[in-house]
Amino acid sequence: MNRAVTEHNLGAALQSDGRLDEAMAHYRRAIELRPDYAPAYNNLASTLRAAGQVQDAVTTYEHALTLRPDYPEAHYNLANALLDEGQSAAAAEHFQIALTAMPDSADVRNNLGIALSATGRLDEAIAGFRKALEVDPDSVKAHRNLGDALMRRGSRVDGLDHLRRAAQLAPTDAAIQYDLGSALIEAGELDEAVAVLRTALRLAPGSVEAHNNLGIALGSQGKLNDAIAEFQQALKLNPDFIDARRNLALALNAKAQ
Repeated sequence: MNRAVTEHNLGAALQSDGRLDEAMAHYRRAIELRPDYAPAYNNLASTLRAAGQVQDAVTTYEHALTLRPDYPEAHYNLANALLDEGQSAAAAEHFQIALTAMPDSADVRNNLGIALSATGRLDEAIAGFRKALEVDPDSVKAHRNLGDALMRRGSRVDGLDHLRRAAQLAPTDAAIQYDLGSALIEAGELDEAVAVLRTALRLAPGSVEAHNNLGIALGSQGKLNDAIAEFQQALKLNPDFIDARRNLALALNAKAQ
């Protein structure tokens, strides 16, 4: 028993240092020494997932749960792996189980919301994101996900409020700035959209989607030359980006009229 725990702890230390292959070797030794040691299976699965071996991770998490069905961390980790695999309904079930033991986890509530949203249960997802924010009012992920879900439902004012809050909390996150800028275009808030998308591009100059959406915002303002430049930059970065090619053609046609 003590040797298995030692091997497991060595694996955890190596995993935290990013030495995944070595960590896996120690977890497997722990399992050889004690085949019913559920934490070793759970952590081995987490290492497999981090290494991109998601299906093997799912199988290993499931084995941990056959050994210890009331293992909330394994349910949560399995749910995340199932999300990676696109199995959103199954993921939601495991998040729900984890939540019964971890009701104060904003991450569990947030990720349950993601799974519910992916299965089309948008109102339940929104409720889940709101619950996550009750637990952690400054959760960037929950504000972003709630904002995106509200925009999908057509609740633009509320959605923009949460996306703006996410952007305030994480001002250097290009993806959040992009989400906010795209939502602002949808809401017709073009001046703010242009400013936010320029911020996104300062943070991630290679974002073809941000160049394309900035072009859309500029074109909607009648700034066709600037819009054309953004579409051209998107195509320079990715010549196969169909949306940018179509938008460039529309902008050139509008300029010629």
